[in-house]
Amino acid sequence: MSSVIIVGGGHGGVDVAFGLRERGYTGRITVLDKSGFVPYERPPMSKSWINGACGPEELTLRGHDAFSGANIELMLNCEVLSIDRDSKIVETSNGSLDYSTLVLALGSSPRQLRLSGAALAGVHHLHTLEQATALRDDLASATSVGVIGAGFIGLEFASSAAKRGLPVTVMETAGRAMPRTASEFTSGYMRARHEEGGTNFRFNATVQEITDQSGRVGRVNLSDGTYVEADLVVQGVGAIANGGWVTDFGLDFDNGIVVDGTLRTKDPDIFAIGDCARFLDDEGGGTRLESVGNAADHARRVAATIAGISVPLPDVPWFWTQQAGVRLQMAGRIDRVEEWLLTGAVESNSFSVLGWRNNKLVYGESINSPSEHVTIRKLLAENTAPTLSELRPAAEMGLKAAIKFLA
Repeated sequence: MSSVIIVGGGHGGVDVAFGLRERGYTGRITVLDKSGFVPYERPPMSKSWINGACGPEELTLRGHDAFSGANIELMLNCEVLSIDRDSKIVETSNGSLDYSTLVLALGSSPRQLRLSGAALAGVHHLHTLEQATALRDDLASATSVGVIGAGFIGLEFASSAAKRGLPVTVMETAGRAMPRTASEFTSGYMRARHEEGGTNFRFNATVQEITDQSGRVGRVNLSDGTYVEADLVVQGVGAIANGGWVTDFGLDFDNGIVVDGTLRTKDPDIFAIGDCARFLDDEGGGTRLESVGNAADHARRVAATIAGISVPLPDVPWFWTQQAGVRLQMAGRIDRVEEWLLTGAVESNSFSVLGWRNNKLVYGESINSPSEHVTIRKLLAENTAPTLSELRPAAEMGLKAAIKFLA
């Protein structure tokens, strides 16, 4: 009988397992995860959950009953020790398992700053449920908060902490918030919303060290000689792909496990998906994306491939974040943008910012407008967007109204 082993119980790994059953796969399916928790959702941890009172069960992605009901074996507290590709055997901390197909859904890990004081009490990362639980417990007695990094995780947590009435300072080496993930216009808009909520920013600020006060973090010293007082600090400076160890077993790793357009590694019976995968995109470039949407897209395609049914086309990359009372949704590839266009009125607090390359829409951001986000994704997927020159005269009408006007 054929068997699939999935290493990693995050969104991507779980979606592959259940996606296989939904697509008629009848072989053995085993999900391995080194965590002791049943698979859980990560996005809420830095948002509403961090200020709530509920336990881990509130984050459950799929419970034990769901796995047993689908005849999927879930092995927790299980680490992979080695892979024998010739014999198709995975050695784990729980014993040997054979496979027909192996799916690596290893995720990513927070980037670690090499700072003096980084191991002090009160210094946190926010990536796993264990880390989120420890942070929430610590936040209950905090009097001032420092956040290193103005990316999604840092700003989402800053927003949550500010809601508690705590003084919050975000430190960022770049000159603006979300420097790699949002347009300059949207970055400025989001900064203003955070500042209205009481969050302070220190841009062009490189952290030099974290110092203690009575054995706990007391302040963060910056390269310009100033400092930020904080008795709780969260580091949110990006993530690195897990899975570098696959090179020990003959697979390639380069800022992620290297896979082709079908998400196969150099071994056709081993796939890699989600945050850990460096895959070929629609232009043939090596790309790694960190998002639940990317993991879900990879999972449905790999599940279809293994089940032997028609494989869907890759989805348009999409991302979202909820912070400072704003829902920001993005679609496409910001790294391809050459020209920008604002559509709608900023005063309405519901608008979109679109990005073009060679007069072709390649990216879009929507502020508090889920319907426009859906429109942008459709325009990108179908390549039916008006050109920049066509849309610019009608941009003040808003995206959907402008498209209707131009039709």
